[in-house]
Amino acid sequence: MTNNLLLDSSGYALKLIEKILNTNIEIQGLENIPQDYPKIFVANHFTRIEAMIVPFWLYRKTNRKVGVIADDSVLVEYFGAFLKNIGALSKTHPQRDEIIVSDILKGTKDWLIFPEGRMVKGKRIVKEDDHYSVKIDGITKKVYTGSAYFGLNSQLLREDYIHGKIKNTDRFCKKFFLESIDDITTKETMIVPINISYSPIRNGENVLLDLTKKIFENMDEKLLEELEIEGNIILHSKIIIQILEPISLKDISKDIHIKEDCIQCDNKQIHHNHKDFINKYRRDLTNEFMKKIYENSTIRFDHIFILVLYFYCDRTIKMEHLKRIIYLIANDIKRKDLFYDNDIKTDIIKLVSYERFEPFEDVLQVALKDDIVTIDENNNITIIKDNMLQGYTHHTVRLKNILKVVLNEVLIIEHIVNLVQSYTSLSERRVNDKLLKFLISEDKKEYKKDYKKYRGSVDAKEEEMGKSYFIKAKSDDTAVIAIHGFCASPLELNELVRLLQQNNINSFSPRLKGHGTSPEDLKDITWQEWYYSVSRAITIASLKYKNIYILGFSIGGLLALLSSLKINSQIKGVICINAALVLKDARIRTLAPAVNLWNDLVSSINIDDLQKEYIHNNSESPEINYNKHYVKSILQLNSIIQATKKILADIDKPILLIQGQNDPVVDSSAANEIYNNIKSEDKKLFSIDASNHIIVKGKHTKSVYNEILDFIK
Repeated sequence: MTNNLLLDSSGYALKLIEKILNTNIEIQGLENIPQDYPKIFVANHFTRIEAMIVPFWLYRKTNRKVGVIADDSVLVEYFGAFLKNIGALSKTHPQRDEIIVSDILKGTKDWLIFPEGRMVKGKRIVKEDDHYSVKIDGITKKVYTGSAYFGLNSQLLREDYIHGKIKNTDRFCKKFFLESIDDITTKETMIVPINISYSPIRNGENVLLDLTKKIFENMDEKLLEELEIEGNIILHSKIIIQILEPISLKDISKDIHIKEDCIQCDNKQIHHNHKDFINKYRRDLTNEFMKKIYENSTIRFDHIFILVLYFYCDRTIKMEHLKRIIYLIANDIKRKDLFYDNDIKTDIIKLVSYERFEPFEDVLQVALKDDIVTIDENNNITIIKDNMLQGYTHHTVRLKNILKVVLNEVLIIEHIVNLVQSYTSLSERRVNDKLLKFLISEDKKEYKKDYKKYRGSVDAKEEEMGKSYFIKAKSDDTAVIAIHGFCASPLELNELVRLLQQNNINSFSPRLKGHGTSPEDLKDITWQEWYYSVSRAITIASLKYKNIYILGFSIGGLLALLSSLKINSQIKGVICINAALVLKDARIRTLAPAVNLWNDLVSSINIDDLQKEYIHNNSESPEINYNKHYVKSILQLNSIIQATKKILADIDKPILLIQGQNDPVVDSSAANEIYNNIKSEDKKLFSIDASNHIIVKGKHTKSVYNEILDFIK
């Protein structure tokens, strides 16, 4: 890639930009950029740095020069000088129109224009009479149509050239800085909408702001505000550049802009025809691409959080109820053809499975700081809507009420607003019912999809083997979540849970991701995905039963220990049976990592035939367990063991440990290590004289069951 990014920029400046913007930038939709076509990019405008970021990264991705037109208010002081150096053009430049049209006609340089005309710090966009307008400090102004003008005008002039309608070519070339009339490309002008989002948007002191204050004295308050917001964006946020489907201007202008007998028209008539056409279509075209921009904002967790608070009909909402509404909305968004951020994709099960979910905790702290909510000792949230809706001024709203900015950004997206309103109007019971139904359905669909993928495998299990299942008792008071072991399936614990049913104890036996299908299904699964399966099961059980016990066998025991840290008073205790904290099999402890290293080595030199993907497994229960352990999955065993050891000292729930004295798989020292390191006061270690590993079925099941029953009762 060459270094001549812009005609009037220096390599030094570009290197400086690259260094400054070595931040978290995510560009999506590159396939929507029509290569080798003259283009006008149009985008929403929230920060000064956009005029630098977007042209720079578009060039990095496409190797095409991109100029930028900006408001005079942006091209001031230190930042303005820098922007001019990389090719920014003021909208009041005397030859602005001719420069831009020239570049678009030639196809030598694309342009980025912000139709809003200035930074919209409050993101307050309104729609009036089907037109989009910017509202700043109570004044409403329509979005500018200049970008539509440049696009339409350049395409009409191009078609004049194609059809030989330009009579005075010398004058035309002089006006548009062409060396020859044939510098005009015949490829059509395209308008490419771009949505720019930030995740998250936060205020507060930062290193860049502090440094600037030390270097420059008596800085303008407006510039300090921008440095605070944009410094936090550069240092702490992800910048999401969403490139949307382009709009063809040829489709608009073909066969319309000129009379069929225009061979008889004079220049004045042709020009007048252009003007009428442009004035007819520029507003509609502008609304078309601004609609794309506004309605395709990347939906973030903050959006859902503040929308729920905004539309919730009561003044007070339970914390758990709020989380469940947000979770359901987030999953609805993920199922639709919408752009959404990773903060509603990754680990969001934590939001409803009684763990700390960082995006929620973060935005909640912002709401507390800005007095938008308060929380009482019972975790009830009081919503203070007057504070939420306090708009302040254009130059202060981002400092004093950043969630109002977030709210404004999403209120313009009608289908998201409708979705949120549909959930906030539901009763707590209806929300719980929907959540329960969703999670059970998700579990079933996940297994159906996985089994379908691997059912043709020579090692595939029977379809009924891997399904999660409930065993219902007469009462809904108590339930055990029974978590199976590595390479097994939910049926591994069937004998045990049937015995529990006889004593009026319900059970739910979830399938761990990758299990109950075929050994190959487990090859690329992480232990965090097993943990997700358990978290989902705990939420399901909490919605159905009053008291919950988490029971885990072997690796399931480790998942039970990890899950014991969940903050839910319904979880009354943890039961670990042969919890696999210390394994006897040397192949798992040492051979698997070595084999994985060997596989990586031979793969790197393209000798895949020498790879060893799995180790044979001689199971006590071959009808349930897989007959082979994939090396990658064994490494996950090592990872979950280390993760469990790190949290033992935090466990304080009542716990029952059951360990076979001569377990051939799990070293008996594992139970002692757990017992000695947890801080639970109510704890018991029960040792069984057994020489097999799977003591949850067969002759030892009754002894195990009696201990569990005593613990629960």
